[in-house]
Amino acid sequence: MDKLVNPDATFLSASEIGKIFSPNISKVSIWRWQKDGRLKLTKYKFGSRVFYKKDEVINAIEKMK
Repeated sequence: MDKLVNPDATFLSASEIGKIFSPNISKVSIWRWQKDGRLKLTKYKFGSRVFYKKDEVINAIEKMK
């Protein structure tokens, strides 16, 4: 899948975040970056799934550049 599930969504899954990068990165890389402190995001759980606020993701990626 090349497109985000819902590009207008307020929350993104780790796999959707990975698709923002070029080339795409894996969910494992995102979790590793969070653990290392390179990517600081707040986790939001809906049922058993974890999501992240889209605006926080965009801001965190901009700070990484």
